[in-house]
Amino acid sequence: MVAQCQNKSINGRLVAIGCNYEPWIALLEQSGWKTHCCYDLRTADSILEEFSPCICIVDLSNNDFSLNSISLRANKSKQVKWIAITKKEQLKTDAICQFINNFCVDYFTVPIPGSHLLDTVGHQLGMLEIESSSWAEITSQHDMGLFGESKSIKQLRDMVRRVALTEVNVFLTGENGTGKELIAKSIHNLSKRKNAPFVTVNCSSLTKDDNKIAFLDRSSTQEDGSYFNGTILLDNVEELSKELQDELLSYLQAPASETLDDDSASDVRIIASTSTDLDAAVANGEFSKELYYRLNVFHIKVPTLRERGSDIFLLAETFLAKFAKEYSTMASTFSEDSKQLLLRYSWPGNVRELINQVKRAALLAEGNEVRAEHFDLPSKANLKQSLRNIKDEAEKDVLVAVLETHRGQVASAAKDLGVSRATMYRLLNKHNIVPDVRHYNNGYARE
Repeated sequence: MVAQCQNKSINGRLVAIGCNYEPWIALLEQSGWKTHCCYDLRTADSILEEFSPCICIVDLSNNDFSLNSISLRANKSKQVKWIAITKKEQLKTDAICQFINNFCVDYFTVPIPGSHLLDTVGHQLGMLEIESSSWAEITSQHDMGLFGESKSIKQLRDMVRRVALTEVNVFLTGENGTGKELIAKSIHNLSKRKNAPFVTVNCSSLTKDDNKIAFLDRSSTQEDGSYFNGTILLDNVEELSKELQDELLSYLQAPASETLDDDSASDVRIIASTSTDLDAAVANGEFSKELYYRLNVFHIKVPTLRERGSDIFLLAETFLAKFAKEYSTMASTFSEDSKQLLLRYSWPGNVRELINQVKRAALLAEGNEVRAEHFDLPSKANLKQSLRNIKDEAEKDVLVAVLETHRGQVASAAKDLGVSRATMYRLLNKHNIVPDVRHYNNGYARE
């Protein structure tokens, strides 16, 4: 059924990039859509920023735009449903298909079926309505856990929204610093338990003398006398002792009908998180297989910052604005060399490391601009030097191994490597390796 745009809390707003004023646009306007046609991408940027959430239809059929430029905007835009218009033969082009797959909710080939398009945009308007309601709650307190526009973070947001509406236990995995606790809080805040307590239990801090976790007693009450009906995050769950694993398993295996009677007992949702390979711990007998299956009902792998490449600078800008205000500094922009440094670094500490680095830069910046030296990260030169050292060491190891195989005979070693004798001697000189055929058991001698 076609959505009646004027009756929605989100008005029917549609941005058409590169589209001529065609009959299908007139049809949309007659149905209540407010359309904004533009042919300049900079104009499109400002319109998308002003009118989001909205639908954006981009006409790719005339090849008027760089597909990379459109992709960058689709990746950056928030709460925009993208629909592509193409020629049928363009669907044989990998780049076009990749763009549609990565960024679009639908596509149409020319000529445009007006009524079908109207149904599609009407349905997507309804989806925006639902998503905006969820986003209002997500961004109110715990937006950093789900902030970003990369494909991986969009998929994560979708999984969080879906599982939050259920009562199943959730199992979060991911490297340290990826924001697993913030994800758990988002699940709690989007669930029917959002007004109930959210409690984090750091399992690594529980000692062998801790023989009970408070929530395991379903009949226990809180300080105000009410029963606990919230969400428990078991952080570093792999650190639970065998005794506590058994106790938790007994809790999860107990039939609800035996322990729950309306509001007369605690009702807990469990979210467990780990940064380790719990499958290996189960295989080694270090973690209960039965407990693992009870906890791992719905698995969410939280992406690393490396997997969210397009979010790095977006997050950095957001953190910089936050810390500049918090510390009353003037820092507001990043220099070109600092941008390159942020994007090139591998971020082993993930979002947590990025937060700390931007906090440092905000404090050290003397003016508006954050420069590369304000970060405590390897410089471009150091990174290049590190890569060069790795390459040199690998090259030296190969030379040594081949010489040992050929008992110090340079000619046969060069032939095996597929290089000339002159090149072989140049490489040996470079790495200070002197072949010694008299001691071929050692293969070589170094100066």
